[in-house]
Amino acid sequence: MTALSNKLIQKVDSYIDNKHKTFSKLGNCFFKEFSYDKNNHRISAQVRNLQQITCSATRFADIEDFVKNQMGKEGKDKRQWRNLGDKVLTELKELRDTSQELVPDDPTDQSKLSESQMKQMAVRLRLARGWMRAVVSQYLYRVARDQMEGNS
Repeated sequence: MTALSNKLIQKVDSYIDNKHKTFSKLGNCFFKEFSYDKNNHRISAQVRNLQQITCSATRFADIEDFVKNQMGKEGKDKRQWRNLGDKVLTELKELRDTSQELVPDDPTDQSKLSESQMKQMAVRLRLARGWMRAVVSQYLYRVARDQMEGNS
């Protein structure tokens, strides 16, 4: 993978910081849809699965595909994913678009996979991981608050 310059990393991190409040709102939505096992104090496997795929993915599209796959499954979590899926996909699309704004295509590079495209891929994954940290931290905060308030 192409190494990102410190300046580009700072731009990505600044974007994540500036959007943190928006990302946290999605964490609240996850808490509403995928609460937690209040008897055993276990958080939702669905939240952890999304976190795991986001942190381990080598392609941004893997994250998008995971969400679409969850939305299309039959089972007890299908309603929650169908309620949340479009919001998640909208935020992922925004991250994809942002990566192209931060690293515009180089029209002079005619190679199959240009340097700018490789940087966009790296930026997308960095954006997604920052996004996911904000979403999950807000979800976990809501779980902790719920437990502290004696609702467990």
